[in-house]
Order: sequence, then C-alpha cells, then structure tokens
Amino acid sequence: NVAIAAASTIKVPILVAFFQAVDQGRIKLDDMLTMEESHIAEGSGDMQFRRPGTKYTALQTATKMIVISDNTATNMLIETLGGSEVLNQLFQSWGLKNTTINDSLPDLSGTNTTTPKDLINLISQVNQGGLVSLKSRDRLFRIMERTKNDSLLPRGIGRGTIIAHKTGNLKSVLADVGMIDLLNGKRYLLAVLVKRPDDEQTAVDLIRDVSKKTYQYLESSEQ
Repeated sequence: NVAIAAASTIKVPILVAFFQAVDQGRIKLDDMLTMEESHIAEGSGDMQFRRPGTKYTALQTATKMIVISDNTATNMLIETLGGSEVLNQLFQSWGLKNTTINDSLPDLSGTNTTTPKDLINLISQVNQGGLVSLKSRDRLFRIMERTKNDSLLPRGIGRGTIIAHKTGNLKSVLADVGMIDLLNGKRYLLAVLVKRPDDEQTAVDLIRDVSKKTYQYLESSEQ
C-alpha cells in the first residue's frame, strides 16, 4: 500500500467530490463553467484545443474528465471544487490516506499520488451507498462505464461484462481501476497500478493478465 503516481486515476476521487458537491447543492449539473487559459493542459482530452472563455456545463466537464480523460476539464473541476488543499482534506476525511493532488494536470512528473487500496476503498464506499446519493452514484458509474480507453482491464473480461473504470498513463506508471459486473450476477472491484521504466509496454500485458485471471476465477467460481 505504498503511494505511487496516480496518473489519471486521480480523476476518480475528483469525480466523487464533484457529485458530493452536487448533492450538497454547491454545484448544479447545468452550471456553466468557463475554461480559462490557466486551466489548459496538454495530453489527454480535446478541450485544450478550444479558445479560453469557452463554456461547458459542470456535467459536461466532469464527463469529459473521465470518458476521454480530459486534463483541462480536470483542472477546471479542481478549481471549481475549491482547489487541491480542499480536495486533499476531503480525501483524508474519506479514509484515503495516500491520495493527494500536488500539481495540476497533466502532472507529467507524477507528484499526484494514490494507492490501489485507496482507490478500492473509495469505489467500495460509493458502491455501498456512501459519500454520494444513490442517484449520483448511479450517474457516476454510468460515466465511468463510458471510458473510451479499453486497452487495459476491459481486455481481460468476457463479452457482456459491464465495467465502470478509469485508466491512468504516464511514462513511469500505468494503471486501471474499475468495478466489474459479471453475467452470473457477481460484482468485483479491481485496481492495478504498475510502476514502469520509461513507458515500458510489459505493464500493459501485466494489467491485462491480472484482469483476465481475476475474471476467469470469479466467473467460474461458485462462491
């Protein structure tokens, strides 16, 4: 449970914080957020190619943050939610001991941190009806089900299996965390974060293999 670079998995606790703020009435899904020059980030996402001053609804921004892993959207939400210090205190209050935002996205140096245990703890709490309302929980997982990058955990599961997940990708780390619903009615959570040297591609195979073996065991198990 050693903290490592979170990459874009840090967007999962930010998403939970967003829906918690919605439930508390501090943000409305149709509130208009303005993209400023300071929000624009390279890497994942298409918002970086829009002009500063472009407006998006809060829900559009949160959705882009997850579905296409938009870094600019993430920076907009971090600011909207009160900044990194406020979010870090919130993460601590949820029991996420090693999950911190130390830099804006894309955080290429990997200073934002988390652990598999923290990510599973978070998704488990949300799944069990904690932290956000049931309506927000369902909306949150539906957004995660739409994640475009299907190159990691989804490659290890069978057809018809539903996965709500979020990937993370830096040269130094590769990750995927998700909630998987099997056709036999079982549900399981899986988080795999792999340190790697300079974009090492064997990390891809490792995550796919862990996903496949976990799926095969739980899909065939009578437990």
